[in-house]
Amino acid sequence: MQVLTEDMKKLVCGTMLCFAATVNKDGSPNLSPKSSLRVYDDSHLLFANIASPQTLTNLQRDARIELNCIDIFSRKGYRFAGTAELFSKDDALYTALRADIAAEHGESLPVHHAVLIEVLFASPVISPAYTFIEGVTEEVLRAAYHDKYGVKPLNQS
Repeated sequence: MQVLTEDMKKLVCGTMLCFAATVNKDGSPNLSPKSSLRVYDDSHLLFANIASPQTLTNLQRDARIELNCIDIFSRKGYRFAGTAELFSKDDALYTALRADIAAEHGESLPVHHAVLIEVLFASPVISPAYTFIEGVTEEVLRAAYHDKYGVKPLNQS
């Protein structure tokens, strides 16, 4: 069953940093940044466990996870909810992800596990600015946040 739309896939591929939420043993939230998130197929996302021991501990006890990916310039993104499965040393999924991470960053980053998320639910995240500020469009927000961060789009000279 396809859960991930082309727009969702494009956003995940273009986002440099996402956040994963899991549940600690005491019920409190654990939020962990992820820069290795990628699309695996039409209903799965994948990331490398590089330095997230609490996330791993939580997922071993409770496989539920939510990921939040936002384009910081358009102030739009998606929330993905699902369950995670962990893969390690002898698994083909782990081996392939580890090779991808090494190709991107060299051998210095340890990949302890591949975390495969079956996306059960996805919903848009949209800045309230689109609703509450008259005249706000994606172009207006992009320009404002490019100015705020002191950057310009790659396609501009």
